Amino acid sequence: MQRALRFLTLPRLLGLFVFLFCLVAVQNYLLGFGNYNNYLMFAKPFHNLLINKSIYGLHPNLYDDNYKYSPTFAWLMGPFYYMPNLLGMILWNLLNTVVLLAGVWFYLSDEKDPAKQRRVALLIIILEALITAQNLQSNNLIVGAMLLGLYHLRNERVWQAAFFFVLCLFIKFYGVAAAGFFLFYPKKPQFILAMVVWTALFAMAPLTMIPLDNLLAEYKEWFNVIVVSKLGLQVSVMGIAQAWFGMAKTDSNYRIIEAIGATLFLLPFLRFGLWKDRLFQRRMVAYFLLFMIVFNKMAESPTYVMAVTGVALWWVTLENPSRLDQILLGLVIVFTSLSPTDIFPQVVQKQFFQPYNIKALPCLLVWARVQYQIWTQPGSVSEVQTFA
Repeated sequence: MQRALRFLTLPRLLGLFVFLFCLVAVQNYLLGFGNYNNYLMFAKPFHNLLINKSIYGLHPNLYDDNYKYSPTFAWLMGPFYYMPNLLGMILWNLLNTVVLLAGVWFYLSDEKDPAKQRRVALLIIILEALITAQNLQSNNLIVGAMLLGLYHLRNERVWQAAFFFVLCLFIKFYGVAAAGFFLFYPKKPQFILAMVVWTALFAMAPLTMIPLDNLLAEYKEWFNVIVVSKLGLQVSVMGIAQAWFGMAKTDSNYRIIEAIGATLFLLPFLRFGLWKDRLFQRRMVAYFLLFMIVFNKMAESPTYVMAVTGVALWWVTLENPSRLDQILLGLVIVFTSLSPTDIFPQVVQKQFFQPYNIKALPCLLVWARVQYQIWTQPGSVSEVQTFA
């Protein structure tokens, strides 16, 4: 194992990402239509834009299931509509992979030893990112775009930062929440203006193909689809509460858990004196990525690349990881990233891991650990004076 890790230098690791993630696209294509419906649901709604027909509702001639994304995303996927499915799937996974790698690469660019930190982070992330790639999902792109946005925000390039955050908004809208970290950085009015301008431009992009009235109707339908969407597998605190403690599956119970999670996430922002502290900022980003999935009632296995990226970014903030930190990372690798794989027998997965949402538990524990480290981080003089 140690020899294999030494062999995976950073350039080789980057190459492995690209090779594996393109390979699983080919594998899905060879396994048949049922294994790449997710890709078709991304690429084929553009057909309905071409003929000025609603992209929502069932379109069995194009793909199965309901399209749950924005009209702008359907417009952005136009180039893939014209490609043969195999080529499109390979390039789709390649795009997701490149954005993820770029996000990690640039976000960690100002570390003391960026090459080492990038390698460590990508080694932690690779298994979860591969699960997303196998499902031809967009989560690798989303987490990469969030990190690119945070990188540009940190360097006061507000227009570039806003572009990536708004891109997330029109693919999976909760990704735009990363824009909230603009509070830590200067040029706040300029950033807000950039967000407004990019949002307007992205929103109006489909006007190049359909009339305004139709586009407004599509956005209304998109909102309705989001509101009435069926719950995911709830690989999250919600799922743990149901499986372990018998919590009823009701909206009120979900709202209570979401409110508790949101309150716990927001409270550290009260440490105003640490807003400019580099370590605090890094921890809060890791904390945010974990929170987005662990307290998400729609969470399922392919979304966990976001949470595990949070784990990776937390890990690289630790100069001297404690024994507890090491145990938590081990739990994430074994029970979050490896639990859905063939390393564990199907009977264990179906009768233990899946029913009890074991995949979510290590990330929840890391989330609690990060919270403890955030609150115990020494404050600045200004913060002490604020609370004195």
